[in-house]
Amino acid sequence: MVGNIRNLTRTVVPKISTNAKENITNINSMPEMVLHNLMTNGDKSIVHVDMNDCAAVKITPDGVNTIYTDALNGCNSVGIIAKLKSGNPLAILSHFVPTDTKGQVKAIEKQLDSYESHIDKRYKPKLFFNIRGFNDYGKFEAVPNEIVDNIKSLISKFFPQGGDTCVTPYPTKGRGAFFSSANIFQFDPQNLTQLKVTNVGEEEKFIDLCV
Repeated sequence: MVGNIRNLTRTVVPKISTNAKENITNINSMPEMVLHNLMTNGDKSIVHVDMNDCAAVKITPDGVNTIYTDALNGCNSVGIIAKLKSGNPLAILSHFVPTDTKGQVKAIEKQLDSYESHIDKRYKPKLFFNIRGFNDYGKFEAVPNEIVDNIKSLISKFFPQGGDTCVTPYPTKGRGAFFSSANIFQFDPQNLTQLKVTNVGEEEKFIDLCV
């Protein structure tokens, strides 16, 4: 655990082995597999989002504290963290193929419409994009993607002040056998203002939602 947040990130991504049991162990060490196994064993604090789907969850100390999606390899993952009038976070996560940006925007808009009367409009939401990247003369950058501007435009309809935007590109080539392709949002159940985002490749960001 990091604070009260489960530490899913590995310091070293293992290489494929000639030992089948070792490979199974390494597969089960992947962040998305850890979460999947916890859910299979009855953990109700975790929500999984499939491809071409979008989900919204109220984050509470004794309820859901983790939402994630996996199998990202060219798709767009968009996470939005807003604040409810109750003071608790609202987490919206979507995962769509890059050719269906309209569908992704529509799905997120549907969730925002559903919760609009409960959202604190004074809070500036956090927008997280985990999208495909490429190497440009040694610098890794996001592939130009209309989903970013389209979501920012959508957010401005609900929040006049817009949102704080974070775009994190991920590689689609040269991945190892046990390369994690998950985008994970974990909240500290004892302090819901503390958020850990784990992007594809297990890149971590720790965020204070009060800032």
